[in-house]
Amino acid sequence: MSATTGASQDAASAFLDLLDDYRLAPNVFDSMLTSEGTVRSEWLGVLARLRQIGAADRRTLNDSAQRILRENGVTFVAQDDTESTHRPWQLDLLPLVIGPGDWQALETGLVQRARLLNELLADLYGEQRCLAENVLPSSLVFGNPRFLPACMRLPAKQQLGLHLIAFDVARAPDGRWWVLGDRTEMPSGAGYALENRVVTSRCLPELFAESNVRRHAHFFRAYNQHVLSLTDKDEPLAVFLTRGPGKLTYFDHAYLARYLGHEIVEGSDLTVRDECVYLKTIEGLRQVDLIFRAVRSELTDPLELRADSMLGVPGLLQSARAGNVTIGNQLGSGVVESPGFLSFLPALCRQLLDEELAIPSVATWWCGQPSERRYVLEHLDNLLVRRISTTHSVLAGGHDGRVNKYSTEVAPGQLGDLIERAGYDFVGQEPLTLSTTPVWTDLGLAPEPCVLRVYVAATASGYQVLPGGLTRIAHDSDPNSAWLAASDVSKDTWVLSDTPVEPLTLFARQHGEARLRRSHRNLPSRAADNLFWLGRYAERAEAAVRLFRSLVIRLAGELGSNRYPVSHERVVSLLVIHKHISPRRAKRAREEGRLAVERELWTLLFDSDSRDGLANVLGNVKRTAEIVRERLSFDAYQTLMVLTDVPDRRQRESTSETDEALRLLNRLVQNLAAFSGIAMENMTRGYGWRFLDLGRRIERMRAMQHLVHNLTAHGDPENDGSLELLLELADSRMTYRGRYHSSPELGRVLDLVLADQSNPRSIAFQLAAISDHLATLPSTEDDGLLRQDQRITTEMLSKLQVADVFEIAAKKNRFDSRILIDRLCRDIKKSANDLSDGISEQFFSHSAPQRVSGYEFLA
Repeated sequence: MSATTGASQDAASAFLDLLDDYRLAPNVFDSMLTSEGTVRSEWLGVLARLRQIGAADRRTLNDSAQRILRENGVTFVAQDDTESTHRPWQLDLLPLVIGPGDWQALETGLVQRARLLNELLADLYGEQRCLAENVLPSSLVFGNPRFLPACMRLPAKQQLGLHLIAFDVARAPDGRWWVLGDRTEMPSGAGYALENRVVTSRCLPELFAESNVRRHAHFFRAYNQHVLSLTDKDEPLAVFLTRGPGKLTYFDHAYLARYLGHEIVEGSDLTVRDECVYLKTIEGLRQVDLIFRAVRSELTDPLELRADSMLGVPGLLQSARAGNVTIGNQLGSGVVESPGFLSFLPALCRQLLDEELAIPSVATWWCGQPSERRYVLEHLDNLLVRRISTTHSVLAGGHDGRVNKYSTEVAPGQLGDLIERAGYDFVGQEPLTLSTTPVWTDLGLAPEPCVLRVYVAATASGYQVLPGGLTRIAHDSDPNSAWLAASDVSKDTWVLSDTPVEPLTLFARQHGEARLRRSHRNLPSRAADNLFWLGRYAERAEAAVRLFRSLVIRLAGELGSNRYPVSHERVVSLLVIHKHISPRRAKRAREEGRLAVERELWTLLFDSDSRDGLANVLGNVKRTAEIVRERLSFDAYQTLMVLTDVPDRRQRESTSETDEALRLLNRLVQNLAAFSGIAMENMTRGYGWRFLDLGRRIERMRAMQHLVHNLTAHGDPENDGSLELLLELADSRMTYRGRYHSSPELGRVLDLVLADQSNPRSIAFQLAAISDHLATLPSTEDDGLLRQDQRITTEMLSKLQVADVFEIAAKKNRFDSRILIDRLCRDIKKSANDLSDGISEQFFSHSAPQRVSGYEFLA
């Protein structure tokens, strides 16, 4: 007996033992079996390993996978979810395994299909021979809202309109492959497929290494290099145009963009000048050569397509028409993914390629033809009916055009009438019985139907297929429906090789003279704006937490501990100044007394519905961090997520005692300090870090002047505890005691928190840091003079450096107010506001004239 025969018999025995363990019939896992009922060779090694993994180990592996996905923030939005809830990505670690022979047949057929759709797209927007020769009915094309006449005869370099295509394929129980649908508009899911591969290979490293699995990197490297070469530039600027964070499939496109090394942008980040597309960066406008599109075609240009679109770039179509930007996929490409084309593809393949279609589509009848319409009407109970004109998302959202006689969108008995009146807008499709594959559950293995999304990309050697893809398991929903339902689970897809697989990185080693880079200067203005506000929100959160902690301590002292007591009037005043409670609520709390003030403070700390409370302050940090997540390190992002999750955990403890409040606030201070340390020590000193720190400095400057003004401009701060509170909130108490060994004196405290540049909490320190950042940031001025923002910083810093703090502390008016403190604080507040406005105008809004290649534009 040969070794191969022995291995097959061992695998078959292992397979039967597994089935016996879970009391399953052999035919329930038809994806693992050949048409003769024997175990497919590609499953031999996997089956041997499966028997070695017990229930406890299986749970540990699944927990590890979910932890990695959770840490990486992998989420999706389920179809039909009107609230766009971001759900955790679900991954079954047991991969779908496909052998070399099966894959080669599928690969060949999909490459042919990609060539066919590319030729069809070129013909529909070009000579339209298919319509002239009646291979396609004209109503199928011109009645489709995805056909965009404005996109006629757009130039396509190397005759490529489709750079990346996805095909939803499934294997029937007899082992034959069928195509369920074509995705040509903006194929999604490749980012999820990459993440699945990363997680699966980390959790099952030995099995992955032993199975000789083909890698993904070569596919993406070939795709990336080829589309970049279409720009005919040595260093082209490529961007991913997305709908923005929080939208459907944003994680998917953002992950792929980071993997390929390109900027993630929104429509507002781009502008068109002189028929060229430019990226708004903090250094001005930079010409964009390539756009990977994750926005539907009709939404990309409000000038020539949909005027109500807020996602596009006015003038983009004209730039593409002039050949100044390459867009992948070509605008208007969604027309060829219509299910109405499926029944015509065999004839189109003969017409355009002079070949027979290798892989059949699921049986489809377009109701625009009398005989097909009659067949669909006679078999409504047995067919899936889809509306062609329905705009649907590939991975989530919408109904994927599915309609049936029980649909809430169609009155009972009216579906037939709709098809009779508008048959051109409907297709009938035969439901396909899908093969099943094993899925790990809490009880063991379970058979589930699966659909595979395969990606095909244009490369220098022609269309190439990603060896693998995104496998979808539909537990409780229709496996023929749109991706993804709330109950769906994904799998990694392992395509095995019969030759050794060499590990490969995404980018090839560059030959010739090496060039070094120590900065990344293409920082989009919107990203800089978001980093700036992340810094401001993080500092605002720290100021709020420190204030709440000090007030809790002082309220406790007033109630009996006698540690730094402070009146409830002062507590209310501070909360109003920092806009945590409204003047109306403050008045009511003052009238009701100390217990009402304490109740307001507990509300701010622990009521998640409080508009001005801690949850809202931390929520601003979280939302902004999610927007700029791709620009933060893993540790920085996780620190912020842990920070913003603390109130939720505390809320579940259902207690409001002082000790619990202080433990919560101390933990928040530590988390905020950790984020500050990570930003200071781990972020490279590029423009992104500078805008993050600029936001912190301006916000700290504003907060400090509020404290100084409120605690020192009136009354007797040396004797009423105000200076102690000020030093505590400025985190400067130990510094003061170490220098003076005495109780706080107003002049000395003012010097420490206003003018001492060695104190990182002082206003002078913030101004010096701001001045350093502004001097480093790019400038459109070439006259050698200071910009307005630099003049503001220099002037304010000079005022503090020459200020006589003892005179400022002593001089009062007839109302017993320290007029010089009041005046100085007002100047500091105005400077901070003017700085924020000036930075926004200069770097974020692009309202100033911009210079590009010798021309001056108003952006």
